[in-house]
Amino acid sequence: MADNYLECQREIINSIQSAMVPQIDAANRAVTSNWTSPRHMTDNYARLVSAFADNTIAVTKLVNNAVFANLEAFKTSVQTARDNVKEFSRIGVNSARILEQTSRDTARVAGQAL
Repeated sequence: MADNYLECQREIINSIQSAMVPQIDAANRAVTSNWTSPRHMTDNYARLVSAFADNTIAVTKLVNNAVFANLEAFKTSVQTARDNVKEFSRIGVNSARILEQTSRDTARVAGQAL
């Protein structure tokens, strides 16, 4: 008999709770805003952390792309500088040969004139 009484009391409590919980929640929402709810706080924090991580990854990709693009430009500049140095060297050697040849020709002509 005591078991039946306890079971009856449980059913009554469950019934009242299921009927009253929506009204209590509505009253709580009217008095407090949703941002004070622990569930909303954790959801907002999780969204904030996720957005921060996504932004960090995106910025890292942008920086990597910029670094690699600048690295390619630097490699191109170094190669162009090498090519220019070779060309300047060739021009200098050719100028020296022409000066040597001109000096020989001038000396030969001067020697013939005497």
